[in-house]
Amino acid sequence: MRLRLRGYMLICVVSVLASGTALASKSCDPCQSGCAPAACAPEMVEKTIYVPTYETETHTVTVTQYANETRERTVKVMKRVPETKAVEQTYTVMVPKTETRTVNYTVCKPVFETRTQTYTVCVPHAETRQGTRVVCKVVPTKETRTVCRDRGHWEERVIACQSCGGRGDCGRRRGCGSCGGCGSCGGCGSCAPATRTCRVWVPNIVQEEVEVTVRRVVKESVPCEYTVTVNKLEERTRDVKVCKMVSEQKSREVQCTVCVPEQRTRTCNVTTYKCVTEDVAQQYTVCVPHQVEKEVQVRVCKMVPKTILVPASNCGGCSRSCRAPRRCRRRCR
Repeated sequence: MRLRLRGYMLICVVSVLASGTALASKSCDPCQSGCAPAACAPEMVEKTIYVPTYETETHTVTVTQYANETRERTVKVMKRVPETKAVEQTYTVMVPKTETRTVNYTVCKPVFETRTQTYTVCVPHAETRQGTRVVCKVVPTKETRTVCRDRGHWEERVIACQSCGGRGDCGRRRGCGSCGGCGSCGGCGSCAPATRTCRVWVPNIVQEEVEVTVRRVVKESVPCEYTVTVNKLEERTRDVKVCKMVSEQKSREVQCTVCVPEQRTRTCNVTTYKCVTEDVAQQYTVCVPHQVEKEVQVRVCKMVPKTILVPASNCGGCSRSCRAPRRCRRRCR
């Protein structure tokens, strides 16, 4: 911040000096203002300005410092002092004693009674009832059905031997008789084209309607009688023995132990405490302030006067016949 202020003030001083020099060398143009050449010359005046200067000075400053100091003081302390005394004390003791007492107690005795009791019994009874039952019967029934029948016939046909194929190559087989029994082999290697006559069935399928008898199962309801066992409620009476508990008062003598209070006296030591005040010396630390003078380096800003030449506030030579006195004064400032 200080460097910025210092630079700013130096820039101001340099600008003022430069403006004064420029104004000193500057003259009015008589052609533009219409004034005489001798009247437009600027007048220079001395002016005092202050320039900031920084210096380091030694100042004596009073500083407060603290030092620890040990002191003593007397403090009153409460102390408990014990005192023992012999004191007679009365206390109570429970002494056991045996006594005979009559105690009443209750006893429950069983008493049996005969009572008549009514109870209900389920008695089974057989009943015959009428009903119907379903009976399955097999009844023969005649029906007409369509049947396919073969009305063909046998025919005798001449066919080629299946083994030779009708080519007469039985001699190429491994043995005679391989033509399938055509009977045309005279020997191996001498087979003629073999044929045989076979009986062949020629089919002729014809549909016919045939009447057949079929047995059908028919259900039929038939009346019948059946026996059912039914339970019926029946009240009966019986004599039952009932046990009843009857309370009875009895008494007996019982020996019991009873604790009886008894006053006794004893001597015991009792300790009591008394509070006694004593003076005790105590040390404590105090922080004591002291004034000390110190030399401190301080940077000081001083304003130094300086004399410079600056132009006057007006030209001072413009006559009343000047055509532009305001313009002339503005140019000469």
